[in-house]
Amino acid sequence: MKKNLINFCAAVSLFLSCADNQPNKNFETLPSGLEYLFVEKTENITECKPGDVWNLDITYYNSADSLLFTSKDVAAAFMMKVPEKNTVEGSVEEGILLMNKGDSAVFKVDAETFFKKSRKIDVPQYILPDEKLTFHVRLKNIIDGNEYQKGIDEWIDKMNAQELLMIKDYLERENIQAAKIDSGVYKQVLKEGRGSVLAAGKTVTVNYTAHFIDGREFDNTYVRQEPFKFLLGSGKTVAGFEIALSSMKKGEKSLFVIPSKQGYGPDGRKGIIPKFATLIFEVEMVDFE
Repeated sequence: MKKNLINFCAAVSLFLSCADNQPNKNFETLPSGLEYLFVEKTENITECKPGDVWNLDITYYNSADSLLFTSKDVAAAFMMKVPEKNTVEGSVEEGILLMNKGDSAVFKVDAETFFKKSRKIDVPQYILPDEKLTFHVRLKNIIDGNEYQKGIDEWIDKMNAQELLMIKDYLERENIQAAKIDSGVYKQVLKEGRGSVLAAGKTVTVNYTAHFIDGREFDNTYVRQEPFKFLLGSGKTVAGFEIALSSMKKGEKSLFVIPSKQGYGPDGRKGIIPKFATLIFEVEMVDFE
């Protein structure tokens, strides 16, 4: 019994000792108000310049220690572009600029600074006034910006080439007698129109169905019972759709195959359009004026 009591007192003493040595007391503060604490610090100084790319592990929490984000759920290699030296004061980027390759650090960032100035969005309702977010960051690598962009460009070229082969196979498989009209957009007239073709600066009204190359539909004005009306050339839609409409006459119905380069490109549209998605539109030109 006495031995157990001694062990219990020792445990309590150790806990109190740790409590008196909270990491907060070890944080340093920049003039901007950013608080930082290095967990691991390498000896080698690694230079980075604006336009280079950080490869990071990054996780951040709110003041209640609830996880808000972890890069491990987003990508195997999470990247951030190195900003200009006069980046937002008090931002997590300002803290990462202090780091060398291989360093690990913790940063305390004003939530309003992070959301409004770094991410340029409204502060979420669940964030408390004057709340600070805690970021855990490990700088895994620094990649030269030119080399990184070269790799991205090569990857995009490879994916675009593969997509063109898929489009060719799709046209043959579906027996679509389509011809290229501009910038790789294919067109097959289903019903002839009348008069002259559409020109930029006209307000156009169309109905359409839209699907991917695998047949999945992603939009349909007939189902919505709401024709699409907009000013051609205003940038309200993707380039390929404007190219398609610019070839049409009133009353015409045509099928268009739009490569991703003229659609939503390598990024797609989150939750709606996949990356490098070929878009298939069947369009009815209702009117333009």
